[in-house]
Amino acid sequence: MTMGAPSIEPMTKESEILEQLKSAAPDAEALGLEIPPPVFQFMEGRIESYEPGKSLKASFPVKPEYNNPMHRMQGGMIAAAIDNTMGPLSLLITRGAAVTLSMNLDYVRGIPAGKRLHVTASVVSRSRTNLIMEAVASDDRGKMVARSTAQFQLFRMPTGK
Repeated sequence: MTMGAPSIEPMTKESEILEQLKSAAPDAEALGLEIPPPVFQFMEGRIESYEPGKSLKASFPVKPEYNNPMHRMQGGMIAAAIDNTMGPLSLLITRGAAVTLSMNLDYVRGIPAGKRLHVTASVVSRSRTNLIMEAVASDDRGKMVARSTAQFQLFRMPTGK
């Protein structure tokens, strides 16, 4: 029998993960902050799972109005989906505010309307003031659509008092 660190099961119930997000910023409402943010809601994002301290998975419908001229999801919308997955993960990890300082994206293939874009964001490194994350966006078959690395600056969450 081997002894090791207890494993933490990933959370897969969206309502529980949203509660975790809201508890990470208890004064958000008093400060006028919306969690999840309006753009996440506009893009009809759905949180799929959260592995505490490690990763967050979300998915987004690929709508015709998100298309580029080649009838594939426009790169800026893919970037927004990735940022909309990394942002909530940063809140869950740090329990504080974070802003994106830089984001690098590599686009691999297009994804047509009618599909879902699946994004998995994970923590690479964390210091007192910075957080480095990476994300992979894939289609319904698991084929990579894009990958990203991003750096976030961390702040203390202001209080509503």
